[in-house]
Amino acid sequence: RIAITDTIGVVPFVDAGTVSTDQFPDFSGMKVGAGVGLRYITPFGPLRIDAAVPLNPDPDDPDFGIYAGIGQAF
Repeated sequence: RIAITDTIGVVPFVDAGTVSTDQFPDFSGMKVGAGVGLRYITPFGPLRIDAAVPLNPDPDDPDFGIYAGIGQAF
């Protein structure tokens, strides 16, 4: 996390994952994305807004995603 002010921060990130119905996942279909998030620190926890793009999109995947939340993801 990169602090801009005492209450505002920026977070670059890379995320990857896969879905499988098998006991052992097949990582050949792994999806990867990258993005940047903005954090606003409040007394009850951070407010988050993130924007991301897929790095290995399929033709039917969206061009980008926007996500919002309260608290830290991890």
